[in-house]
Amino acid sequence: MIGPRLAVSFLLISALAAPGCLLGQASPLVLEIHGGRAVPVRDFASGVESGEGVTAGTSLGWDLAFTGSGWRTIYAGFSQHRFACEGAGCAPGQEYVATGFDLGIRATLRFVGSVAPWIRLGAVTTHVEVPSLPGVDEGLSSLGLGWEGGVGLYIGVSSPVALVPGIRATAVNTRLPGGALLRMRYLVVDLALALAF
Repeated sequence: MIGPRLAVSFLLISALAAPGCLLGQASPLVLEIHGGRAVPVRDFASGVESGEGVTAGTSLGWDLAFTGSGWRTIYAGFSQHRFACEGAGCAPGQEYVATGFDLGIRATLRFVGSVAPWIRLGAVTTHVEVPSLPGVDEGLSSLGLGWEGGVGLYIGVSSPVALVPGIRATAVNTRLPGGALLRMRYLVVDLALALAF
């Protein structure tokens, strides 16, 4: 998983390498619609504490990206990730549904043709809808706060449209109904359709 210090260092280095103007990102507002998979890692996937032991599920979301005059893009958005929780003690077919908001900064490197790599770093909030588990009541978790870091590509398709594949790592802690701490660590692998306005 990308550590916060490494991500911030890479972000700063990216700023020095970035061009003054980004081809295909001249629009001040871009809507990105994401779809992909949320993949739990570490104890969230294989642990035995309350709420741990989940498997991958769908990930959907959207971001509004506010492009700057240089390498900087500020993003804010919403996402929903689903994790099958049979390994955590749920009934077959039941899921955790984690919803929340994200806010951060993305640095875009130099374009090669219509393609540019990017890195992003931001803060996330999460609430988790939890079905009944052994020792855990059904209900909504407390508000979890955490961070995310990611890398990917910006691929210009036409003047207002781009594809944005990426992978990001998220770390967020929340309290399950009843008070048990749930340390959520997961990767999101997705593809976004970006529409410039």
